[in-house]
Amino acid sequence: MSRYVRLIPTLMACGLLACFVPAAPTTAQDVSAAPILQFFESTSANTAYRMPDIFMAGYGAVQVPPPYRADTGGFSVGYDVYDRFDLGGPGDPTLYGTQSSFQRMANEAHAAGLSVYTDLVWNHNGFRDMGTPGFLEQGGYPGFALTLQDSDPSAPGYNTQGYSAIDGDFHGAFEGGDLNGRLAGLIDINHSTNFQFIRQPVASDSRNIPGGFIDPANARYYPDTDLSPILVFDPTTGEANIAIYPFNTADPTAGDAVPENALGYLMRHTQWMVQVIGVDGFRIDAAKNFEPWVLNYLDRAVYRSNPRTLLDGSTAHVFSYGEVFDGDMGVLQSRIRKDINPADPGAIGGNRDALDFPLYFALRSNLTSNGLVNDWHNVINASIDVNDDGLANNGSQGVSFVSGHDSGIPLPDLSNVAYAFTLMRPGNTVVYQNAKQFGEDRDFPIDGRGDALGGFYGDLITTLVDIRDTHGRGNFLIRALEKESLAFERENAALVLLSNRSDAGFDSRTIQTAFAPGTPLIELTGNASDPSVDPRDDIPALLVVNADGTVNARFLRNSSFDQDNNSFFTGRGYLIYGLATPQGTLSLTNVDRVLPGGTPTAQTNGTTRLTDIEVITADSFDVQLDTVAVNLLGFYRDHDADGDNALLRLDGGVDLNGNGAVDHVTPGTVAYGFEQFTTIHDPGYFNADGNGQYVQAIDATRLSEGYHYLHVRAFRHRDVGPAVFTNFRKVIYVDRLPPESGLHSFDPITPGVSENRNLVAVSLDHTADNMHLFLDLPAALTDEQVLAMISGASQADFLDTDLWKKTFTGLTSGNHVATIVTFEITGNVSVKRVAGLLISTIFGAGLGDTDFNGSYSPHDIDVFAQVFDSQNTQFNPAADLNGDGLINLDDAYLLGDRLSDVGADFATIQAYQAFIAQVPEPASCLLMIASGFLLLRRLPRRARASA
Repeated sequence: MSRYVRLIPTLMACGLLACFVPAAPTTAQDVSAAPILQFFESTSANTAYRMPDIFMAGYGAVQVPPPYRADTGGFSVGYDVYDRFDLGGPGDPTLYGTQSSFQRMANEAHAAGLSVYTDLVWNHNGFRDMGTPGFLEQGGYPGFALTLQDSDPSAPGYNTQGYSAIDGDFHGAFEGGDLNGRLAGLIDINHSTNFQFIRQPVASDSRNIPGGFIDPANARYYPDTDLSPILVFDPTTGEANIAIYPFNTADPTAGDAVPENALGYLMRHTQWMVQVIGVDGFRIDAAKNFEPWVLNYLDRAVYRSNPRTLLDGSTAHVFSYGEVFDGDMGVLQSRIRKDINPADPGAIGGNRDALDFPLYFALRSNLTSNGLVNDWHNVINASIDVNDDGLANNGSQGVSFVSGHDSGIPLPDLSNVAYAFTLMRPGNTVVYQNAKQFGEDRDFPIDGRGDALGGFYGDLITTLVDIRDTHGRGNFLIRALEKESLAFERENAALVLLSNRSDAGFDSRTIQTAFAPGTPLIELTGNASDPSVDPRDDIPALLVVNADGTVNARFLRNSSFDQDNNSFFTGRGYLIYGLATPQGTLSLTNVDRVLPGGTPTAQTNGTTRLTDIEVITADSFDVQLDTVAVNLLGFYRDHDADGDNALLRLDGGVDLNGNGAVDHVTPGTVAYGFEQFTTIHDPGYFNADGNGQYVQAIDATRLSEGYHYLHVRAFRHRDVGPAVFTNFRKVIYVDRLPPESGLHSFDPITPGVSENRNLVAVSLDHTADNMHLFLDLPAALTDEQVLAMISGASQADFLDTDLWKKTFTGLTSGNHVATIVTFEITGNVSVKRVAGLLISTIFGAGLGDTDFNGSYSPHDIDVFAQVFDSQNTQFNPAADLNGDGLINLDDAYLLGDRLSDVGADFATIQAYQAFIAQVPEPASCLLMIASGFLLLRRLPRRARASA
């Protein structure tokens, strides 16, 4: 045991262990936030299924399409909005699933430490309007007035601002321009109208919107005014003491319907998406197509609305970024607002940015396949980032991207180079992938990068995402700027070399850096070691900084040579040299088994999980990181890369080492949410052999069943400069307990006709992967016998998140019993019986009518006796009088009461008495007395007197 390990308890007791976190720089640094994955053409369930891959790739957020009910039907991408509050339900999904599946996906993302962003459509609804036959009579768009022809000022909802009521909440069909016209033919919302209506009526009220459908369940779409509001001041309007009430997630029916205008409806929906559905931010669709002042009301709707606080207790402010399809920086700047002041939480501010279209246009025009027209001078200062503080690449504003889902923003020809540029710049950035879950023949959304998560198309993008995470810190410094070559440094962390030349070969340059003389820099992308890219070994895999701080580097161009000396296009004209970081292996103890990831094809690339899942069934396990001495390329010893610390994080941040709190809770730092290893903490940097070990014992009984996301960072030793590290990640599945399920419903398919019913079971612990459902199995069956009965006939249909359904027809009266067989993805299984599912008088007279002929006779007693004598190897729902799923003495006693209640005839009573006489002592004594009283009740009065 090293001296360092022995010091750990003392250091912890003194509160000094934090000193082994990488040193913070003395000056502020540009920051590269974890990138956003725009993952389209994927159901919410598939996105949740791919969450292990999204986590393993290193994304910080996932952006999904608008999940609302669309105007053109279930195959619509969703931008033609019909009903914003309808995210799909059981048996009636949207293209992307249901509200429950979206919420499950959001919960899974949060468990993985990611944020969820969705498209927010405030500009328009769908394609239908007043000219669509029957649409007005149908009620139009829920929550919106399609037309208001009553111009009487005394009429409810009269527009006091004097706007025409003919077009209701919308601009007219013949209006035009970016602000009032119909984008792609979609009916345009007029945010300036002020028709005050209860737009989702819950009861009869004169203020209800005309044609609105009254439904008490609509209360769940309103905040609860009995809860404590936040009181704020809006500096954009001068309004003070604005009360913003929260949604009541504990009791959604407590919402209070109030009148509002169309903009208020949009605001309420947006707040609902955050507080109820679990969204953390929005990509604002068509933000160029409505007035900038409208966005101030978006800021009001989401201000301090996120109930998911950061680990230090501070507000996780909702982040939004607008689609402002324009290269004019003034137009974009009018849609950006970043003025939240933590020191004044009572004043509404904005956390709102814009997609960086000026930079995209520059990338598309200067990273073409024609190297003669490409010029880095046109790119380096093109970003909207320059417009606020004069610094073009410090990440202060602008969300960069290389392509998107619209036809107007395809990938540049040199998209690899473009992504190397955007991913290594400071600030926010997006990577777009079309999962193609709905087929190859859809022309919208367009294709993105197939390798955003790795898989069939390789790992170029995931490699860049990881390098951004490990080395994307330090100020952005241009080191070489030429028409064809660009070099920039993330100060004292990484050196990026980019070429826009489309021919083969390389370009040599001597480049100044901020690295200390003698510092080794290893090429991180793998391009310098790939013979398909550099077959002549022209590009060095290792650079050593010269005495004057320079390096002798070569820019790799975007074509290469084959074995016949013919050039071919690679598109890999980018290199990233960075400080070496620890090498090693992350492992877990007590792994029961591994659920292997799949091997995708071109058709399944978006839907195949790649990540291996390690299953933990024990009550505890150890996380162990073993690091080794670093010898770069096998010969250059880099002692600092052995590492002087490692941290671990589970999910979004959990107290793993048992000291009562998460160790590091400062947002925005590389240690946020991470814990110190305390079981063993033996860094290689302090050991003579350079090898290190970190171990943390984990109490699995404190973890929920299901997926968990483990992240370890091992840090290079540094005295100055930003932290650089190696990421190690694993996804685990805790499976200590059998899956827990229960009955959700047993409702008639047609109300009032009970013989055909849907049995719906629910996964109570959210772990079910499949269910089989049975009805009226005998209680004596063992779980093993039930499992042996599983077949296609017992297979339940997936209905919704956590819900499975099976239809049973021709059911009799009585207390039925459901048997629910639940499987987890691990193969773990549970068998549960749910008794007492009463059906009254369909196919039978009710309880006790065991032959289901609609009357009571001695034959019913015979059938009851047969089931009773079987010792629960048989089951009859009419014989289970107490609804406990068993046929026993309790039911035999209650049968007598039932026969009395229904006035059974003398012969039936005698048959019952004869059955009771055969019941073994001592129970038969009590039953004989009971049956005697019953017989007396059925005899004529004279006979009873003589008796």
